[in-house]
Amino acid sequence: MPVHKITVELLQDIAHVGRKWAIIEVSAPQARNSLIPWGIAREITPDRLVKIEWDKKKLQDQTRQRLEQAFEIQKQLDGQELEFTLKWKWKKVFGGLDEHSIGSKIADKFDIRFEKKDIKLPNGVHIKATGRHLVYLHITRDTLAKIFIIVNIDEK
Repeated sequence: MPVHKITVELLQDIAHVGRKWAIIEVSAPQARNSLIPWGIAREITPDRLVKIEWDKKKLQDQTRQRLEQAFEIQKQLDGQELEFTLKWKWKKVFGGLDEHSIGSKIADKFDIRFEKKDIKLPNGVHIKATGRHLVYLHITRDTLAKIFIIVNIDEK
């Protein structure tokens, strides 16, 4: 006797069955007796299938648009120079440049916001030396821009 199958969407990970949001076919008794009543799956109706496809297409469009924006930001920032002046006394620099200072200057100059974790300083420490320093800005996981930080000292 053939077993009747029902298509369901999993609402959580189930060992040996599937991952959350996966659309799978299971036997009708398994769907009716365990998966649907326990709230770990829901039956896929034609309307729900259309909505899932629409959501998937919308997500792909948003991802593509974010990637295009990332490349535009990368083109705008790559190779730019930012100049800072640090306080200096008795051959010591007070403070130094951190991710927040650099992020604020980028926001002021280019109107682009970066989180602290997306600004990678040389050697991972605050910049306390004069000269030109290379800093990486992570725009997306796969996209980064290189900017140069020029540090001067104020001897007053």
